[in-house]
Amino acid sequence: MMIKRGFTLAEVLITLGVIGIVAAMILPSVLVQNRERENTAKLKKIYSTMTQAYTRVVAEQGTPEFWDLVGTDDPTGAKNIKDLLAPYFNTVPTADDETWKNLNTKLLSNRATGPNIGSGIGGKYSAFATVDGVSVAFTVEDKDCSAEFGDSDALKNVCATLIVDVNGKTNPNQFGFDIFQFYITKYGLQPYGSQADTTYPFEDSCQLGSDGYGCAAWVVFRGNMDYRHCTGLAWNGKSKCHGLEDSKYNSGL
Repeated sequence: MMIKRGFTLAEVLITLGVIGIVAAMILPSVLVQNRERENTAKLKKIYSTMTQAYTRVVAEQGTPEFWDLVGTDDPTGAKNIKDLLAPYFNTVPTADDETWKNLNTKLLSNRATGPNIGSGIGGKYSAFATVDGVSVAFTVEDKDCSAEFGDSDALKNVCATLIVDVNGKTNPNQFGFDIFQFYITKYGLQPYGSQADTTYPFEDSCQLGSDGYGCAAWVVFRGNMDYRHCTGLAWNGKSKCHGLEDSKYNSGL
């Protein structure tokens, strides 16, 4: 005689409960990592597109010292940069001072608020937004492109700063997660935090507890945001976290 056996209701409920607990533990980390990969892809895309736009403008107008930058922090100079580069993007017909309006930025450390990147009257930025949800802002560093931020030829000839929020006004609006910065130089775009950057070096300005200003180069060239989860990353050292044992995933994002 064959005896048919099955699971009791209690056993099924216990199994489902265990699965639910494991899923609750793993899912937040998976969601955060997915957002990081998405933001990384968006940043690389905007970097590529902006580099192409820069190259075309230089071919037609010359290098940025000929773009009428006016002066350091001058809003008219920032607008002149925007007017030259924005036509190479599919932009939203939004007023310049609406792009970053009422946007409260955060530092990577989450211990303080970041700078107000609002443009328009009284501001030093000029901005535009794209149809795929990216916000871009410009500010002039030096009208003659002689500002120095590092050791390379490019970082000794900085003209302006480009700030990118890869998902626009969508939270968290945090440096090192969805907001990144690039130098506009006489020699092209240079992401903040490169090995030659002495003003915002990655090892100081893109670590847990830092402002997050120097993260763009790491994301573009290393392709990850592991600096948000572990310490000890360096250009000439560890390039990513090893497993979850040394990670600190923020499930609140």
